Amino acid sequence: MGTKIRVDQVNDDELDDWTDQMNDEDDLNRSRVKYNSKRRRQIEDLMEDRRLMRQIANVYDDLEHLRDL
Repeated sequence: MGTKIRVDQVNDDELDDWTDQMNDEDDLNRSRVKYNSKRRRQIEDLMEDRRLMRQIANVYDDLEHLRDL
């Protein structure tokens, strides 16, 4: 962790710089959250598609097995 600095010992100009930096970090974190939720949704959709394809394949396998009887 960084060094602790007393806020009353910091110039006003430096406080403004800190505020700008924190706002930039907040914007970056918000975009990451948006990206992560989109990416998570894509992954969920892909997994659902795979599950459905597996179910369809299993049904066809069962039908072929029943035809052989």
